[in-house]
Amino acid sequence: MKKISIPQSKVRHLLDRGSFGLGISPAPQDITQLFDESEKTLLLQTIEKPTIDQREIRTRKNDSSRKEMMKALLGKSRQNLMKLNSAWIDKLTRAPSLRERMTFFWHGHFASRTLIPYYAQQQNNTIRTFALDTFSGLLMAISKDPAMLQFLNNQQNRKDHPNENFAREVMELFTLGRGNYTEEDVKEAARAFTGWGFNVQGEYQFRQRQHDFGIKTFRSKTKNYTGEQIIEAILEDKATAHFIAGKLYRYFVSDQNISSKTIETWADSFYRSGYSIEKLMDTIFQSDEFNNTINIGNRIKSPVELLITLRRHTDGNFENPQSLIFLQRALGQMLFYPPNVSGWPAGKAWIDSTSLAFRSSLPMLLFGGAETDFEASDDGDANGLGKEGEGKRRLHCKADWFMLANRFTKTSPAETIDTIEAFLLTRPTTKTNRDFISRMAAGAPSDQEFIKKTFIGFMSLPDYQLC
Repeated sequence: MKKISIPQSKVRHLLDRGSFGLGISPAPQDITQLFDESEKTLLLQTIEKPTIDQREIRTRKNDSSRKEMMKALLGKSRQNLMKLNSAWIDKLTRAPSLRERMTFFWHGHFASRTLIPYYAQQQNNTIRTFALDTFSGLLMAISKDPAMLQFLNNQQNRKDHPNENFAREVMELFTLGRGNYTEEDVKEAARAFTGWGFNVQGEYQFRQRQHDFGIKTFRSKTKNYTGEQIIEAILEDKATAHFIAGKLYRYFVSDQNISSKTIETWADSFYRSGYSIEKLMDTIFQSDEFNNTINIGNRIKSPVELLITLRRHTDGNFENPQSLIFLQRALGQMLFYPPNVSGWPAGKAWIDSTSLAFRSSLPMLLFGGAETDFEASDDGDANGLGKEGEGKRRLHCKADWFMLANRFTKTSPAETIDTIEAFLLTRPTTKTNRDFISRMAAGAPSDQEFIKKTFIGFMSLPDYQLC
């Protein structure tokens, strides 16, 4: 990606949206210099090393009953899914980049879940590999991904009994969008995808005996379509470019101040570029819409983004890793476990009176020693990862307040508070809020305690929920 020409005053906004915001390193006073390191800091492109060993998905013969063996395998799978979840949270926190942000975005766009950890990890790395490449390459790769094929039942899609689930979601949720295809298109595409499956090692397999080699009519064209040709036909339709450009606009710019003209312009260039994601992101970050003040600090953080932000701002570590699972479940967004193929909600859907109160209480729960009896909602899946961590109320997140005091303490309390506010909030809060936090921290017996009270105060504001 080429050097992005953005005013230094907008670098904070670029880091908030293009990565996962500011962290305590580099030092806050160096914010204006961050842009010179943009390719190292924001656009770092890395491929994740495996967390789950492929051998762990293989079933060993033993003398246990099938029921006991399946119970043991399920327990092992849930443990490894938690391990994978924690590993990605740590990567998003410690090594954020545009590639990781895009991996996170596509993780929600191509929503799927599996109880086989290796399949989940493999899909995550496939997305990461193509996250800034071409959408055509990403779409083809994810369409042959075992976790996706399993989740959308294409393993059961055979010529004598076609299953339409995979074909429908590819068009409705991943590419064209609702209203841009017919039921006949779904039926014929499903026939083309017959035989697409995978083996136990997580390798894509085309099962010829289960494939329908007959003539098919898709989007008014008749020929012997293969699954690959269906995907190519979908990409030939500019509606796909428009659908993706619109979704990226709502995610990175605003889901409120929407410019249909801009989306159309982006879609056209996206299509003509051969669906280059990198070029489209370059266009987005340099656009007037992205850098317009009205679109800065107006985006509600998703639960995972909020947890990552809290950790990045304090360099905090959870004493009990299962706390992260409980918090994701309680807040309504668990990595590798979307509610359905539509993925997670966005924007105002994250906030109601109950969730906002719990979100606002998190800083005190994590850093102030408070306890919670908050009950996470039941996800309805007795075997799912969501059951792990239930009842965990020790949510303490350990932060090095001595280090933070050395970093943020200035010559006066007022200057210290101003520095912390600028670090934690995308936009300045009200004078009333600042005065309240100042009074709350005034009686602190040490610099560390002053910093701690000030941090918790600002992170507890509704303003902190925005980026």
